[in-house]
Amino acid sequence: MTVLGCTILSVMTTQRDRQFAQPADGASAGVVSGLLIKPVRHEPMEPVEIAQAEARQGLVGDCHAKPLGPRQLLMVREESLADLDVEPWQVRANVATRGLPEEALASGNVLQLGPEVRVRVTHVCEVCKVLRQYVSSETFRALPRRRGSLAVFLTGGRVALGDRITVGGAHYPEVPEGIYERLEWILARVPEGRIVTYDTLVTLLGVARPYFRVLPTYLKRADRAGLPAHRVLNSAGELGGHLPGQTRRLRAEGVVIGPEGVFGDEARRWKGEGLYFAKR
Repeated sequence: MTVLGCTILSVMTTQRDRQFAQPADGASAGVVSGLLIKPVRHEPMEPVEIAQAEARQGLVGDCHAKPLGPRQLLMVREESLADLDVEPWQVRANVATRGLPEEALASGNVLQLGPEVRVRVTHVCEVCKVLRQYVSSETFRALPRRRGSLAVFLTGGRVALGDRITVGGAHYPEVPEGIYERLEWILARVPEGRIVTYDTLVTLLGVARPYFRVLPTYLKRADRAGLPAHRVLNSAGELGGHLPGQTRRLRAEGVVIGPEGVFGDEARRWKGEGLYFAKR
């Protein structure tokens, strides 16, 4: 382990070993046992005792604080990592929990963190290759479905170590875990007469830019399934040339692709604002 890793581990161990107040109803509540900010992607995380969250944005100072997409926060249960001898910072989590049941991190659940902050769980976090530099090959193979869940902030406020976490009464639609299934879920929500571009779609999917290469295949599959894949244009706002009758179908919805692509009619562009905050 690197010197930096040892430093983070030391701080995280101090956080973990604090005497937290245990929830009275352990079946439905837990506590924040670790709190970390990631200022830059793929760079070291910073353990903190208090963080500030902005509604529909993320943790102040964290690189995932953005208004679109399913990830503004990554939460992981200590219990899920215990037998792997892995710390939350190694899986790049922002919030570690203790005492929270596994089902609490299911898609659609609303969690209350402390007195102010509420988050909506979006979906289980996939195990990306960047984690290979933080865990052994054996541990990496054991991480699927144990890395935790992604979430977005419904309300802002202060989050602190030891804060109580409870499962709220509200529930949002489940977000599919599979990338193609999530693409279908998003396409079904693109309004008639609007278009979405590749770059926005990748952001809404919560995947890396290399997925641009597979989008034409996925879109053709979705089109055959009867979903409005014709409403997807490339990042320049131009026709992708992969779907039959795309121009005709867009024109039937009032969308005209001019010399400058769709950006000649910017109002037609759908950016998916509020997608992960909608209750249906």
